[in-house]
Amino acid sequence: MMTATIESQSPGANMTLAAEADFTAQNAAVQEPDQDSDHDRDSIHTLPLRVIPFESKSLGRTRMIKNAKLESVIELFEGDKMGSGQLPVSAIGQVYTNIGSDDVKMLTKLAKLHSYDVYSLRIELRKLGIRVDDHESLRLSAAKQVQLHRYMSAFTQRVILEVFGDGNEGVKNYGDVVELFRHPDKRQAIAKLKMMSDKLGIGLEEVPVFLEDFGDIYLSVAYFRECWESVQSAFTDFCYSVDDIMENRTLKQDKTLMKTCDAVYDKFSSMNTGASDRFHDFEAQTSKMWDNIDAKRFKRFQGIVQENHTEIGSALCNLSVKMNAWNKQFPNQNSGGPIKRAEFIRLTMQQGL
Repeated sequence: MMTATIESQSPGANMTLAAEADFTAQNAAVQEPDQDSDHDRDSIHTLPLRVIPFESKSLGRTRMIKNAKLESVIELFEGDKMGSGQLPVSAIGQVYTNIGSDDVKMLTKLAKLHSYDVYSLRIELRKLGIRVDDHESLRLSAAKQVQLHRYMSAFTQRVILEVFGDGNEGVKNYGDVVELFRHPDKRQAIAKLKMMSDKLGIGLEEVPVFLEDFGDIYLSVAYFRECWESVQSAFTDFCYSVDDIMENRTLKQDKTLMKTCDAVYDKFSSMNTGASDRFHDFEAQTSKMWDNIDAKRFKRFQGIVQENHTEIGSALCNLSVKMNAWNKQFPNQNSGGPIKRAEFIRLTMQQGL
């Protein structure tokens, strides 16, 4: 009987399980992750396959992830005690025997994407000709949008100031802003909205749509910024560790290791600095936007941001996956010494870069 190799990755250990070819979706369902969770939708390195129109419905109960080596794999199950059951796309037919060739081709295309964040997916799925009927699945969850409120507050406050003056009108989040524009009940606000529509060169009824688009662009950058900030602690620890390794009397004799550490450090530093520079550029652009805003200028700006979604998504996906792996292996500064950390850089951190 043919067997498919399923790699089960757990913290601190790697093991290989032999799965029989008639391993069914029903068996996987006992241990499979919750595909409807907000976490999957909001993740930069996880694609819940239920959003993709596969012919085989069983695929919708699994997800595709970027593992610690930046390989795109099907995750059949996941848990703290059992680890992560990962299956290469090339072996999918040995596990799901009813998979058609069209589904395999689609999986192969999805595996080549560099990030699974909703903003990159909107662009990449369109390029691949993959139609997603459930558009909500390519939006951040309501919980994530609330979580990003601190990044959105500056934008929200500027909008309120432009339209309603100093009063906050009971606005707590960006959704309240749009709703306020749809149903303004103050004569002054309506006059302001009319001035804004004239300035933008669009109809009064189009202002809420314009602001929704503007807000979505701002939300995308807020999302990426949070992804970037969430890995800074692990990135700092990684950088200190590389310095310790490079200065270690024994390890510095290994010229190949020194070259590897240097290359990996440079790669991550470039990703990290590149993302930071983009956020600073965005802040400068949005500040100028309000000073002389019109619909054409915004459309150009919107196009620039969207064109950068896949590039910044790719860099932050790589950085996030690698720093999460580092943090899981070395949760604090006392976890593992220079030798153990050097080995992890050699075996895991440099893979896939």
